[in-house]
Amino acid sequence: MSSTTSAATPMWSSLPQPTSVDLTGGLWQPGRRVLVTAPQAGLRREAERLADELTALGHGAAAEVPAPGGVEDRDPADTQATVVALRTGDTGMASPESFTISVGDTVEVVGGSAVGVFRATRQLLHNLIAQDGVPRGQVRSEPAVAERGLHLDAARKHYPASWIADLLRSLSWVGITTFQWHFSESLGFRIASERHPEIVSAEHHTKAEVRELLELAADLHIEVVPSLDMPGHLRQALATHPEWQLPAPAADTTHALDITSPDAVRFARDLIDEYAELFSTSRHWNLGADEFVAFEAMDDYPVLADAARSRFGPAANGFDLLTAFANDTAAHLAEHGFTARVWNDGMFRGAVVALDPGVQVTWWTNWNALMRPVTDGLAGGHRIVNFMDSLLYYVLGEVNNYPYPTSERLWAEDWHPGAFTRLPGGVAQTWGTPYPEQLLGASFSVWSDIVDAQTPDEVAAGIRRPLRGMAERAWNAGSRLGHDAFLRIEAAIG
Repeated sequence: MSSTTSAATPMWSSLPQPTSVDLTGGLWQPGRRVLVTAPQAGLRREAERLADELTALGHGAAAEVPAPGGVEDRDPADTQATVVALRTGDTGMASPESFTISVGDTVEVVGGSAVGVFRATRQLLHNLIAQDGVPRGQVRSEPAVAERGLHLDAARKHYPASWIADLLRSLSWVGITTFQWHFSESLGFRIASERHPEIVSAEHHTKAEVRELLELAADLHIEVVPSLDMPGHLRQALATHPEWQLPAPAADTTHALDITSPDAVRFARDLIDEYAELFSTSRHWNLGADEFVAFEAMDDYPVLADAARSRFGPAANGFDLLTAFANDTAAHLAEHGFTARVWNDGMFRGAVVALDPGVQVTWWTNWNALMRPVTDGLAGGHRIVNFMDSLLYYVLGEVNNYPYPTSERLWAEDWHPGAFTRLPGGVAQTWGTPYPEQLLGASFSVWSDIVDAQTPDEVAAGIRRPLRGMAERAWNAGSRLGHDAFLRIEAAIG
């Protein structure tokens, strides 16, 4: 980050930090009245939102949005009002999230799109909260990666709708773009179903609640990615349908769908069809395909190998059948308008069936030497989101050697979106900037393994700082802030 400020000049106090900062000294502070102008009709919502937020913060007791036509429409005698002018235009940067902010006697915001204006207004609010004013000068910013996400396992543990709404607002506060809603797991199925009410947990969300949350997410420029994990992680859904469980006398498969059975696959498709309508405004869908069986002991599931050889020839194995299931499910999702995603651990391990290049991969781990490296995903043409488990997994109860993430560790290990989980033996999987075009971004994850280990409020408090650290370092491909400076800003912005 470049800066011409002196030690006495107020610092730009926001998260994520802008790409470049050129400050001239002093603070812009709202006057007794603030006019938020937005001559473009598509920005009316952003102008009204900012006026409401300024009023709520006590900045501009009468913050308002003038009628269409902009600042020129105000009374020339109205000299007591200060102006925040919002518009979209050419920022000189490629991302629709890009923005410039010029702060003098007035504040002028230019966004690459409405979401860029939204990102910029968060920056203004951060500074007003942190230091009761916005430093004068100019900032420019665009993200290093297009996607910065949070995954929530709201299937093992039920999180109230009001809590998820507050979470969405907190995500938007620091530029998170994506909320992956994991609503089905072995310990719970948490959204109402008309087609299969027998599989739904007692504590669950109604579809009306889900629609309200989807509307809120859209208003906050957050995409919701439904996560209906299959063919594994289905114990709750299969508990009343043992006829569709994978047969394997020597192993527990009460969580695993029998992908050799057309009837079982139809059941899975029926679930997709119901929830595809509910999540019709989403663009992506994570179908899972992880931890289906004990992958290191695939030979213990002869039914998979037999079906694979019958369908694909004598060289095929169980991984080929799993990959084909992922491909077929992705094609079905495409009919509903979704781009499919899968977890990486069981992929790229078949002998004859390749994962469709259009399927995106959420790369979370490489703990086993037989799991393929990230280079295999890139070579296959897949777009990839970095879900790095070793630093970005918040696992309730800290089970399976997952200590709770901290911002200290993110800075100590210099994490950025191109740094993935290491291979066995400590071999790094790291790409520097400019990142490969296939790297979509990164995501933090909450997994509710030990349901009662924390209350929802304790989860919110626990993830706040490391999530904000990820947001800062994902936007900027690292951070020029030292960790102490990050902590000061993180505490100050509320």
